[in-house]
Amino acid sequence: MAEDTEWCQNPRCPERKVSTQIRGTKGKKYYQSLKANGYYGNGNFCTLNCFYEWANKYMDRAIDTLGIRIVEPVKLPMESAWRKNYRHNYSDDGDSIYQHYIENKLMNIKIPVTEQQYDSIGYGNDECFTLANQIGYKQSA
Repeated sequence: MAEDTEWCQNPRCPERKVSTQIRGTKGKKYYQSLKANGYYGNGNFCTLNCFYEWANKYMDRAIDTLGIRIVEPVKLPMESAWRKNYRHNYSDDGDSIYQHYIENKLMNIKIPVTEQQYDSIGYGNDECFTLANQIGYKQSA
């Protein structure tokens, strides 16, 4: 959330006209933007609806202004395709069973890991790749 953002950044927010937006005294009432919520659009919007409405109107302009429009597909090579994952099943007794692993689907590799190992790394490729090497995966020459 931007430090100075207190109010929903959708200029059309007051047009929603919900009761929680009513302010003022009798005879001088008005609708006002709601406070931004930490959950929507990185904390810049009050609801997902306000975020979507803003995005539909301004997102193309923002991407073009920042010069970050992707004009060719982004490719992720095999060596950068590591991730952590898990499967959840139930035993015959109804107990939960979790199978944790790191995988690289492009290389068709799945390496079982302990829950502690799984919890010790983030979701990024580098951490998963490092753990794969520690466990014994060797990159072919």
